[in-house]
Amino acid sequence: MKSCGFQFAAVGRLLLWIGLGWALAWDGGRPAIAQEKIDSSVRRILAGDRLNISVREQPDMTRVYSVAGDGTVDFGFAGRIVIAELTADEAARKLESVLEEKYFKDANVSISVANFVEGDVLMTGAIRSPGSLPFRGDSILTLMEAISRSGGLAADAAGDRVRILRWVPGGSMERQSIEVNVQAMLDTLDFSKDQYLRPRDIVIVPSRGKEEGRDEFLALGEVGSPGFKPYTEGLDVIKTVTLVGGLSPSADWSGARILRPRANGEYALVPLDLQRLFGAADMSMNLPLQKGDIFFVPSSANQVREQVYLLGEVNKPGAVSLRSGPNATVARLILEQGGVTDFANPGKVQIQRTAPDGSKKTLVVDVGRILKEGSFEEDVPLQDGDVVIVPEKGLLGL
Repeated sequence: MKSCGFQFAAVGRLLLWIGLGWALAWDGGRPAIAQEKIDSSVRRILAGDRLNISVREQPDMTRVYSVAGDGTVDFGFAGRIVIAELTADEAARKLESVLEEKYFKDANVSISVANFVEGDVLMTGAIRSPGSLPFRGDSILTLMEAISRSGGLAADAAGDRVRILRWVPGGSMERQSIEVNVQAMLDTLDFSKDQYLRPRDIVIVPSRGKEEGRDEFLALGEVGSPGFKPYTEGLDVIKTVTLVGGLSPSADWSGARILRPRANGEYALVPLDLQRLFGAADMSMNLPLQKGDIFFVPSSANQVREQVYLLGEVNKPGAVSLRSGPNATVARLILEQGGVTDFANPGKVQIQRTAPDGSKKTLVVDVGRILKEGSFEEDVPLQDGDVVIVPEKGLLGL
């Protein structure tokens, strides 16, 4: 009965899109599409969510936690714990069991969602209007609805081999590949096998007659010319960026990645930091591409905003959102925030940074010389959580 109810609901939504001629609500001249809300009691926690977690026995653990890309939360002294794919109640019970195993005789944890993850669903391949569909994690969007909103399948679409690429939680650095026979659903009007989409899913509709991955790779996201591209021996990231027409202004430079097909049908993820490659000339990021790879550059609009903290003798101190791209460096940041005061010693700017193992280190940068000589090739890229301190001059002006 549950499957039947889903089927009729999906059919109803599909007929709403098609039969009513794309009934849209308009807001300022742009189509605004209302999305059905999902029941919060059955919704699964997703990477990118921000959660209110309360621990009655340990008040200092009660705060807002971010769910990392690997599906974990950094739960204080209890360490990193995977909670993605659990409901809020299931996650609370799991955290209670962790605390009771090592720290408390009884633990009482409650969880609610403070902010739902937001992220476009990327629609690409043989559909009439490829592009991105804005989507929030407390809404419902099915594959059939997404295809309808993207203009439907193109004439040459291989609708029997539509793929959804989705993050696999737990730190495996892979994307799950879900293959759906959309054409069969359209032919039979049986939508019981329709799929709920999630923020940051990638939907690929292949074209008939293409042998995917044979002598091609696929470029997706914020690139000048997305789509299937010819593969040649010796292709690397720099050549690929040129071949796809560069990156768009909204590209997330540090979030680029290669999705590489594996024998089991999943996609291994190879992270790329194009900011390091093009901004700091770090050639270790100039990786080779292989046949069948997907070169993906996400939008900076979807990224969880990173922050750095600018302190000391600067004209605009405080927390600053860290932009993506090769300009996210210490000297450029100080310049953008109004420069230093008359009492500053810009030759000894400190960057206090926390390493992945929790250790602290301090970098000293001569920002004054970088700005005076324009030697930005010596500028230092910033990372999330960096604390930048511009000291005061000494008594002798040094």
